[in-house]
Parts: sequence; structure tokens; C-alpha cells
Amino acid sequence: MSYLEIPLPRLAMTLGLVALSILASRWKRLDLERDLAWGALRGAVQLLAIGHVLLLLFEHERPAWVALALSVMVGVAAATSARRVEHGPSARTLFPYALAAIVLGSVVALVPVFLFVVPLHPSYEARYLVPISGMMIASAMNVVALVFERIFAAAHAHADEIEQLLALGATPEQALARHVRASVRAAMIPTINGLLTVGLVALPGMMTGQIVSGTAPEQAVRYQIVILYQLVAVAAVSGVLAGGFARRLLFTPRAQLRLPERARKKR
Repeated sequence: MSYLEIPLPRLAMTLGLVALSILASRWKRLDLERDLAWGALRGAVQLLAIGHVLLLLFEHERPAWVALALSVMVGVAAATSARRVEHGPSARTLFPYALAAIVLGSVVALVPVFLFVVPLHPSYEARYLVPISGMMIASAMNVVALVFERIFAAAHAHADEIEQLLALGATPEQALARHVRASVRAAMIPTINGLLTVGLVALPGMMTGQIVSGTAPEQAVRYQIVILYQLVAVAAVSGVLAGGFARRLLFTPRAQLRLPERARKKR
């Protein structure tokens, strides 16, 4: 079985779907026309570019090139997570913490799988390592950004309550515990919903792609189960780490609440 190729003229026809979205935005005055058009153009250019990069990477597979690709992916993910936090410190301050949470969460999910479940030969085999790592890094990026934003926003909104708890003798961990739990739970909800509805609501992207490209369905399902369980580990580890890092940034060494500058200005 072989996959069906999509010629460029047929690919261009899908722009009609974007045009439909733009028309809907214009009709309802959502003011999203420019974002939709720019997003569609940028997304297509980025995907076409990465397609050529992956082709070169697969043909000239070297450990250094694979490591460089993964480093770029992690760096962009960490920078994106840090920039998307409105109520927290500056992106420069958040970047190393976001990077640590993303890297550690991804490593916990990737290393055991590539060592024992899908052992690679060689260990830097880009065809498996890059796409699967990309999925884990992207998931960690979203979780970290969400946990950071919710915790910093909660600290801003409930600053008086947190300070009262501190005055009554609570530790920073105790004073912020409720908000950290709520933030990590919220960040994990999409992953848990995916576990509960997979195969019933939608076929996941990786499994669909493998089936379309000719992989036996039972093997595609096994790969997808591995990916789902990896995503669970990534969400849990990255979310917990992000919660701990956010708490560290919110309190001084003397256990005093320290609202980020941006949040203080909005208060």
C-alpha cells in the first residue's frame, strides 16, 4: 500500500478553507482576518521549509545535526512559553526555567521509550527521534506556559490572601499550594481528555498519518499508545516542575511574596 500524493495545484485549493475562515471573521466582525491570513502563510512556509530540512537531515544523518535540530526545537519552545506569560516576570527571566521544565519533562518521556520500547539503531536515528521529540517538546511547551500564566495570575489576584497565610505562619509552598494544584490540573486536562476519547472522537494525527502512508493499523495503534503515554508523562513532569519554578520566582529567600513587575503594574 502506498500513500496518495498531493500535487501543488491541489494543495493550493485548500486555501479556500482559509478564505472561508476569513469570510466568517469578516461577517461576524471578529477582526481576525489579518491573523488568519498571516498564520496560514507563515504556517505553510514553515512546514515546507522543515520538510526540506528533514529531507536533508534524513539523507545526511549525523549526531551533531540531530542534536542541533533538537536544540533549536527546545530553544524555540522555551522562548515561546516564556513570551506567552502575561502576568509573570519578563521573558528573559522566565526563559531558563521554561527551558529546564521542557527539557526535563521531555527527557523523562523520551529516554525510556527509545531505550526499551522503540530502541533506535543508531541511537540518533532522525526519522524517529526528531518527530517524536517534537511532539513531546510541543506538549511540554503548552503545559509550561499554561502553568506559569495561571499561577502568576492567581498570585496577582489573590495576593492579599497569600500574604495573610504567610503572616499566619504558612510556608510559601503552603500559601500557594491551592493555586499550584489548580494550575497543574488545568494543564493536564487536555491530555487526560485525549486519553479518554482517543479512538471514539478522533483518530490521533500520528496514527492517521501512519495508516495513510501504508503502515499496518495494528502497528500504528501501538505507536499511538506509546505517544499517548509519553504525553501523559510530559504533562505531569513539566507541569509539576513549572509549578515549583513559579513558586520560587514568587517568593524572596525570606518567604515574602514578590509579585512580578508586570503584574504589579496591572494591580
